[in-house]
Amino acid sequence: MSKTKENPEIDFQLVKIEPVGFSMDLPEGIKVSADFQFRIFLESYINAEKKKLVVSNTVDIRAGSDTPVLATMSTKFHFDITGLDHIKKNKKGQHIVPPAIQLAVNTIALSTTRGLLFSQFKGTPLHNAILPLIDPADFSVNEVES
Repeated sequence: MSKTKENPEIDFQLVKIEPVGFSMDLPEGIKVSADFQFRIFLESYINAEKKKLVVSNTVDIRAGSDTPVLATMSTKFHFDITGLDHIKKNKKGQHIVPPAIQLAVNTIALSTTRGLLFSQFKGTPLHNAILPLIDPADFSVNEVES
């Protein structure tokens, strides 16, 4: 289990990596340069009944900004979470992922996705499409109605 300094009463642990989908469509004769464009979508939610924090991650890869999507990978990361009574709720009664925990799970999701993509692309024209290092704090925005 992992804890953060800001929320020592809340523990979380990665328990499952669920591949949701992978597709690769390489047009015949494609010339792939090193100018890959990545579109990354992260979404987190807490399932209080199951005491789970789930992070959904989808990555689209293009050979350049004006090219079609060459590959897409979607993955869900399931974390057991304890200490839900220490997590705030919004007006709708939904738990709000604390910023320090959001940062930690985003870091885990992004770094694991980098490895999964590298494994999928090995031996293909996308072998050098390596997900760059990304600041996980860029994805740590809670959309909350207090």
